[in-house]
Amino acid sequence: MKDASFRGVVPALTTPFHPDLSLDADGFATLADVVIKDGVDALLVNGCTGESWSLTPDERATIFRTAAEIAKGRVRVIAGCSAITAAETIAKIRQAEAAGCDFAMVSPPWYVMPGPTEIMEHYREVLDATELPVVLYNIPRRTGVMLTPDMADELADHPKVVAIKESSKDWGILSSVIRRCGDRISVFAGYASFFGLAAITEGAVGYMDSGTPVFGARSPQFYRACIAGDLATARAIQIEMAGMLDSFFKLGTFPASVKASLDLIGRPGGPTRAPIKPLDDRQRATLRQAMVAANFIEPTRAAAE
Repeated sequence: MKDASFRGVVPALTTPFHPDLSLDADGFATLADVVIKDGVDALLVNGCTGESWSLTPDERATIFRTAAEIAKGRVRVIAGCSAITAAETIAKIRQAEAAGCDFAMVSPPWYVMPGPTEIMEHYREVLDATELPVVLYNIPRRTGVMLTPDMADELADHPKVVAIKESSKDWGILSSVIRRCGDRISVFAGYASFFGLAAITEGAVGYMDSGTPVFGARSPQFYRACIAGDLATARAIQIEMAGMLDSFFKLGTFPASVKASLDLIGRPGGPTRAPIKPLDDRQRATLRQAMVAANFIEPTRAAAE
């Protein structure tokens, strides 16, 4: 394994905005600090959870710099740097390097629907141009293309590739990537609530997920139970987290429900940027009920809000 220390719980952070939809850099710093105090092992910023598509280059640079400053000496920072072209991807990586981030996360190009050869050439061009270690990212629901186990297997041999976030929601693919690549790179599951326990049992080193900032210290507790073989504790926590994750995907457009959940537990969440709409009052009431049922909000607190 190229970096055996690269493992554990990695929250994908949302990007807080003010009511006027300007970047809330102070709120982001607070969110990053509080999840580090929860006991996570790294931070993932400027991904789809962070509404990266809506950020200007200056805002993205602020997010990278703030994350690196808050995390310094405590945990490492993974910077989302995906783009359609290699040139734009490399430009984002340059920003991450300048800010002091530790890793660049790169998905295959989206929208243009490239073929396997084009995807591999995209990665090779990016890898040849970066000094940062690279985390591969497979999320075909958003890119429209699959980073197959064969591609991951080949890319895992590159010295700059140190990890993969496997978010296909396909257990067969995740399991195959773990078995074929886990001896060379760190394999992270994309969904703790769905695959965390099974993936870690299979050999994944951890998970990167959007629920951890809401789950708080329970997420690291779940991870520790998994690696210790405490199945009863791990299963019980996973059931709670799965109930919340189900709400995230049923209410509004992602990540509106994640940001509303953060608001409800007193962490910086804020509105979403168009075209994504924040949850309406009815949806927020449904979310409160789900959070009470999953033991993330006390019933008395929910009634007062």
